[in-house]
Amino acid sequence: MYRRLNWTDLWGVFFIAFVLLFGGGQVVQAANTTPKKAYAINAQLPANQVDNALQYWELRLAPNQQQTLNLQLANIGSQPITITVYANNGTTDSNPQIIYDRTAPAVYPKTAVSFASLVQGPRKKQVTLKPSQTTTVSFKIRAPAKQFTGMILGGLYAVADVTTDANATVRSRVAYQRSVVLQGNDINQVKPKLHFGTVKPAVQADNMVLRLATTNPAKMYGEAITTDMQVNRQGDIKRLVHSTSQDGKIAPNSRFDWQFNIHKLPAGNYTMKLVVSGNNVPKQTITRNFTIEGSQVQSVADYLGTNSPGKLAIIIILGILIAILLVGGWVLLYNRARMRNHNK
Repeated sequence: MYRRLNWTDLWGVFFIAFVLLFGGGQVVQAANTTPKKAYAINAQLPANQVDNALQYWELRLAPNQQQTLNLQLANIGSQPITITVYANNGTTDSNPQIIYDRTAPAVYPKTAVSFASLVQGPRKKQVTLKPSQTTTVSFKIRAPAKQFTGMILGGLYAVADVTTDANATVRSRVAYQRSVVLQGNDINQVKPKLHFGTVKPAVQADNMVLRLATTNPAKMYGEAITTDMQVNRQGDIKRLVHSTSQDGKIAPNSRFDWQFNIHKLPAGNYTMKLVVSGNNVPKQTITRNFTIEGSQVQSVADYLGTNSPGKLAIIIILGILIAILLVGGWVLLYNRARMRNHNK
């Protein structure tokens, strides 16, 4: 008689299949808890910091007063790491959120005073740290010659390549940022003022998006921004797209394209209705008409046609490999059990 395979044998089959498929036939060792490349930053707040509970700079400077901004960097990995730090203007991305990673964009309007214009010396600095080493990167700024209202917003942006494979074609980067808020007169009375231009549909990979031209020329950021957006066919009350968002932030003196996902609408004429509000932004309703062209719909279809079969093929191949390994493992254990009983 042949021995019946028990659950221990079956678990052995699954283990063999998993190791062969994902481990390359080699024993996988436990990973080291210390990452190879990693770092941390800390804003060293000065004595004239307005609010010491914050983890970024909030300063009120006299005209032409100089101030040094010190950012501490620490290598917490097991390999050397090179970190680049920029002193940039605060800008708004398409989400919207306030970011500091763009070195070129100017403030809006151009007559406004930018944080970048106040930096004395280079706005880019780079250091290489050995494991466990710390250092401080410093930037000097000079306040405007005259008093100003509202705020001037900038930030220090640190970025490092943490790729550990020298031959990797895709690089991994880790970035951190710390705000620099320069307070002017009437800081609590100045409010953001949002203005909206035209809306344009655009193709983004396998989706269609709307991009609404938006400006905030005021010297104050918008906080806790919420939106409620819907899309209808022109002349039809049926809602085809609906989305909401919360906790948006808009930089002072900034211009950006506010982006909304509208999925895969067919070609035609549509109306977008957007309701915007925030903690310091009054409620506004924006209505814009737009047209989706047939060529845009085709671009989305072409992208899906190019990428979907490849993904499906990978899934099918993986399924076949798993099935082969499971069957092969079962046959192997079955024959071993048969041979043991034959030799008794």
